[in-house]
Amino acid sequence: MQTSRLALATFGHFLNDCYSAFLTPILPLLISQLSLSLTMASGLVAIPAIMSSICQPLYGMASDRVQGRFFMLLGPALTIICMSCIGLAPNAVFLGFLLLIAGVGTAAFHPQAVAVAGAASGDRKGLGISLFGFGGNLGFALGPLVIIGAVQVLGLKGSAFIALPGCFGVWLMIRYLHVPYRAVERAQMASLKTAFEGVYGSMSLLFSIAVLREFTRLAVVTFLPIYLALKGSSLLMGGVTLTLFSLAGAAGGMIGGSLSDIWNRKGVIALSGIICVPLLLGVFRTDGWVSMVLLGLSAAALSAAHSVIIASAQELVPARAGTASSLVMGLGWGLAGVVLIGFGSLADLISVPRALDLAALVPLVTVALAWALPTGIVPSHDAKPPMGGLALQEG
Repeated sequence: MQTSRLALATFGHFLNDCYSAFLTPILPLLISQLSLSLTMASGLVAIPAIMSSICQPLYGMASDRVQGRFFMLLGPALTIICMSCIGLAPNAVFLGFLLLIAGVGTAAFHPQAVAVAGAASGDRKGLGISLFGFGGNLGFALGPLVIIGAVQVLGLKGSAFIALPGCFGVWLMIRYLHVPYRAVERAQMASLKTAFEGVYGSMSLLFSIAVLREFTRLAVVTFLPIYLALKGSSLLMGGVTLTLFSLAGAAGGMIGGSLSDIWNRKGVIALSGIICVPLLLGVFRTDGWVSMVLLGLSAAALSAAHSVIIASAQELVPARAGTASSLVMGLGWGLAGVVLIGFGSLADLISVPRALDLAALVPLVTVALAWALPTGIVPSHDAKPPMGGLALQEG
């Protein structure tokens, strides 16, 4: 395992996702300052996710073609600058433009970074990618606290100065992250048809599992604060529960990734689906510290398969690891966001608590899909190593 390279990729993930989490916490201030309707505000929130889901597969294919660190540096730089400047936006159009570029930056970073993390992990791919995921989850958890603190100290417009530590972090990556550049000639690189040959069924299963599990996660993080407000809890309590959910998910991802290296990928995916359902149902039926404990355990169980799914995709399609990763991370999670729109309409019809109960049951479907995966997920045909597989072993 190439520890320094993996650590810097994880650090980049932390930076990118920390700044990505800046919008929602200060959205009430932006609504007031820019006179936004709730419909406009919802549309603005959706822009980064939509752009990321559309662009990530394209960047995944590009990262397979141009192997190195370029997108790993470009992505966080765009995200940091644009998300730090949202308080400066004079109108909704300019704010939307900033969010669009930030979404493009997030899409640029993830495929190449997760491929580098996987290659740097050696034969501990599950552990390595789970550490990479931990960085992102930690960023999502701390991002709201960072931007709220910056706004309270510097004001909404002055919060743009929060870009400075992020830019310094990117400089550290430029200085110390060494990934050998290698442009793969089109004739030398396996075509998409060749790379995915024989694994269409397994990749379809992984994609479906990614969509369904991400839908459940999105449903919980979106509607849990609403659920708590309906029960009389404060907005601060809602924020604390989301931070707890992200931190516990980060820990669960590391445990699941490590366990999948020792046991097997499909077993971890299936077991985590079985465990998280009763825990999630318990969250909505208890109060106080009991509910918080169940929330943390359910987040850990739900996220335990996160890195395992990505590692499985890379192992199924080693010649196009960036593309495979971006399909489950970008396109899959983007589709989960689209499904969430319909879930909101369902919540209006049957109430938020009942809708959350249904969302909590969805991971059971992924258990059945996981058992249909091959027991040992290994390449089914000869192919070139994943992004940087041999080249990244140098140095």
